[in-house]
Amino acid sequence: MSKSFAGKIDPRFLKEEGLEIFTGCELLIKGLLEVEGGTHLWTGYPGSPVAGFFDVIESIREIPKQYGIRATIANNEALAVAMVNGSQMMGLRSIAVMKSVGVHVASDALAIGNLAGAHKNGGAVIVLGDDPWSDSTQVPADSRFLAKHLFMPVLEPSDPQELKDWLDASFKLSRASGFYIGYLITTNQADGGGSVRVQRNHWPEINTTNPGEIHTASIPVEQTVLLPPRTGVKEEQLESRRLQLWQESAKLGLDRLLYPHPGASLGFITSGLAYCYLEHALSEMGLKGKFPILKLGLTYPVDPHVVERFASHVQNMVVIEERRGFLQEQIITIVNSLHAKGILPQAKAVWGKELPEGGALPSTLGLNPSILIELLSPVVLKTGGHDMAGRIERELALIRQTSTYDVDLPDRTPAFCPGCPHRDSSSVLLDVKRDFRSMGYMRSKHGREPVDLLFHGDTGCYTMLMFEPNKDLMHNYSGMGLGGATGAGIDPFITNKQVVFMGDSTFFHSGQVSISNSIKSGQDITYIVLDNKTTAMTGHQTTPGEDVDLLGNPQFQQSIDHILEAMLGMGTTEVV
Repeated sequence: MSKSFAGKIDPRFLKEEGLEIFTGCELLIKGLLEVEGGTHLWTGYPGSPVAGFFDVIESIREIPKQYGIRATIANNEALAVAMVNGSQMMGLRSIAVMKSVGVHVASDALAIGNLAGAHKNGGAVIVLGDDPWSDSTQVPADSRFLAKHLFMPVLEPSDPQELKDWLDASFKLSRASGFYIGYLITTNQADGGGSVRVQRNHWPEINTTNPGEIHTASIPVEQTVLLPPRTGVKEEQLESRRLQLWQESAKLGLDRLLYPHPGASLGFITSGLAYCYLEHALSEMGLKGKFPILKLGLTYPVDPHVVERFASHVQNMVVIEERRGFLQEQIITIVNSLHAKGILPQAKAVWGKELPEGGALPSTLGLNPSILIELLSPVVLKTGGHDMAGRIERELALIRQTSTYDVDLPDRTPAFCPGCPHRDSSSVLLDVKRDFRSMGYMRSKHGREPVDLLFHGDTGCYTMLMFEPNKDLMHNYSGMGLGGATGAGIDPFITNKQVVFMGDSTFFHSGQVSISNSIKSGQDITYIVLDNKTTAMTGHQTTPGEDVDLLGNPQFQQSIDHILEAMLGMGTTEVV
């Protein structure tokens, strides 16, 4: 341990043997520190459930500063991935962290970077923060489908040990195949954590204090500048890259066959946290180890050889996964192909979203052990669990009993933090909206007829305007930085005055583009930029409007006022 660290940072992150306890987001950081050869670039954009990743960086800022690791919050997710793309010009190992909706934002840069490929000595990992229960996400989150569209493999750790250790595995997969690796973690994993065995940290040789030089003549532009006709050539290479991916995955042991019982009537295929829920449910029913389980680590693309070996051991399979049938679709395709080729002489049933004894695993929201006990009990009772019928019935009775409990909690809508300027802004605008509807006020003060204010929603703390007593201040929602553009679609057809609340972090993320679009369109709209010098909604991370960055280093403090003045042109419209 460096003496300069004494008393300044949490010693858990410097510990290199034994057991320690970490939260999920802390495990991401410790995992990055343990990556073989060290990591070079940590970036992304904060969003639930992975916003805590950036808070952890801030709490241990002395480590990346000491060893020249570049740790920074990009203005948005697309920029973060573009930074990762740039890092692959050298043999650098880089990560971008974002929530599921941020993956939508980043998809353009991801598609190009992933197809062009990661550096053979570097590697690129993209953390996909999914929210299966939609507790804090505006659209259903299942990033696996978008990753498939982008040809980007997906790795799903299950327990805390894998969550930490598989970051190193992800970089090895990336180097072996050239793919960017989507690293999927869910809310319960990010907010949870647990005890893990730690290993020694590695530090990057090339770093911000020891930079190298790129010899531009050696850049393989035929491989890295993807424009037609090069695109088609790269697409034709995808299959060989998948083979390399599967070979490396097999070497790392990421897919595992647990509790093998050749000839078993039933086996389960699962991954990620769904595996933990399944093990918990089977244990509660007294059936732990009674059924074969194929635990997939690499969930896209699924290795057909792994499925072939498992399918040859069981008669029927049930796929356990949260949300839609992503794994199930792949397994069915593989099993049907194997049967058609005669490799599997007997047809195999693959169940999942529909179950053989009736019922169905939910394709919306998430899972938990109780859900699985209720849905799987008829299946396991018929296929090998009949000797545990009494215990299973007691578990079902307990679930029925607890489901009737009525917890009497007073209703409380989300509220702005004490002292936040958003409180006063919403209160004032409610008064303004009321006054603008008043015939007497409008005629006496403005000499015109009343007008109804239309409020376009945007992303940030001010989405709480959807609740009482402010619900009349948010009438639609299109996404982050898009409130004004939503208004631009209706502006030519209405007489309403339009208003958008926008936070300072949203302004730098994408909001200023929307403002420029409004100016260009001559849109009748008022933007209220709520500048409180922090990314408040996700835990108070830094913004470009501050004079220090994530690591506490000085940075140029960008002025929202001056940016807007430049957009508007001096003397045309006043910025207040």
